[in-house]
Amino acid sequence: MKAISKKSLSTGIYVRVSTEEQAQEGFSIRGQMEKLKTYALLKEWDIYDIYADEGISGKNIVDRPAINRLMADVESGKINNVLVFKVDRLTRSTKNLLELVELFEEYNCTFNSLTESIDTDSPSGRMFLKIIGIFAEFERENLIARVKMGLERKVKEGYTIANHSISYGYYKEPKQRVQNVHLEEAEIIKEIFSLYAYQNYSMNRIAQELNLREIPTKTGVSWGSATIRAILVNPTYIGKVRYAMEDKSRYFTADGQHEPIISDEVFRDTQQRIESTTSHTRTKLPKERSYFCGVLYCGRCGCKFTTQNYTYKTAKSDKNYKSSYICRTRKDRSINQCTNPNITHWKVEIAFCEYIQNINDITETADLIAIETANSAEQELLKSIVACEKKLKNLQTRKNQVMEQYVQGAIEYDEYKILIKKFNKNFEKLEDELQRKKTKLSNLKITPKIINEDVILNLKENWNYLTNTEKMIFLRRFVKKIIITVEKQSYNSSSVNIDSVEFNYA
Repeated sequence: MKAISKKSLSTGIYVRVSTEEQAQEGFSIRGQMEKLKTYALLKEWDIYDIYADEGISGKNIVDRPAINRLMADVESGKINNVLVFKVDRLTRSTKNLLELVELFEEYNCTFNSLTESIDTDSPSGRMFLKIIGIFAEFERENLIARVKMGLERKVKEGYTIANHSISYGYYKEPKQRVQNVHLEEAEIIKEIFSLYAYQNYSMNRIAQELNLREIPTKTGVSWGSATIRAILVNPTYIGKVRYAMEDKSRYFTADGQHEPIISDEVFRDTQQRIESTTSHTRTKLPKERSYFCGVLYCGRCGCKFTTQNYTYKTAKSDKNYKSSYICRTRKDRSINQCTNPNITHWKVEIAFCEYIQNINDITETADLIAIETANSAEQELLKSIVACEKKLKNLQTRKNQVMEQYVQGAIEYDEYKILIKKFNKNFEKLEDELQRKKTKLSNLKITPKIINEDVILNLKENWNYLTNTEKMIFLRRFVKKIIITVEKQSYNSSSVNIDSVEFNYA
């Protein structure tokens, strides 16, 4: 606040008394006015106006016409000094007092209280403002924390906090806490999940289909693969609500109050296909007649096999397709060219059928690995949570020390503000990280395992009855690698041996 000459102060005198106070304490408006006018004359201050709220409570400032007129005159520069009989005449609300002091600082207006001897041009008055500043900082931090906690609590109770960006398939009326299913859009949602999870449609192809049918999106723009992906990974459709989607460190989901559109099983199958597609960088996309593409790996050099497809005609002039697989380094004719020869699709099919019939102990082994992995992950998370809590405790101690130094005058206000801002930022970051780790630990304990034996038994019993499309979907979802070695037997004959199959149960 810039220094203002005492004699140049244009003073606004504010007085207030409620009906109860006047009756009980004799706190008359006239008595306050006389004392304050006398004090202003002694200080040689110019009195601009007297602002009186009579018979009005000091709980808030919204319903007091005089104080609102005073604030307007401060903002317009008509007065640069406010004089009151006691601070509680101005307001009894700590929140309102902090707001008024900030207003006075912003417009370079001094503040004086006759009874408490507060004068912001004096050292004690400036100390008062420092203390008020600390309370203001504390109040703002509490407000932000309360808002965050309120929103988090609302989500944890199952209510969506979205108002203008409701997920496709739902709608929400103003002031309504639970979103409702939009019946027409819900049918499109079911179709999108079915096409992707069970009919092997790509995200781009689904978007093209919806655009061709002129089905509108929520925002009226065209469908795209990114829009489809956002739907496919959205847990809202299985009855969940989300929080802090833009911040991965604070993101979590909770059981919602709204009705789900798809089942947990459909959503799980969809996520497995997405993860499988993301983790496998394919040389070519698999097709129905070459469904091993993308999971075949060379047992000699470790590279992927790619496909070679060509057509031929039979004696009846029918057009047929023939697929084979070849190691990529051999096909590319690199310097370190692989010696694995190419192999036809039907030979890989026969070898795979023989291999899966001989699987006996893979379920047991996979279960043990899964348990060991889960236990290890849980221990690491617990250690990380303890370390995070320790950091938070140390940070709070250092923050308290800085606040104490500021009150004692060891550091200036500007330096104090910078330090507190830095502490708050780090504190918030650590709290969010701690919450994320605790949520992850909770999910780790409750996440159900996929039943491995079901996968193996179904594979053994049903592989030969699956269509080519169904086989392709199965391989993409449950198989990471099939490692093969091809042996040349004669000029035009080769045999294939499956060294190992790495299944994906996650």
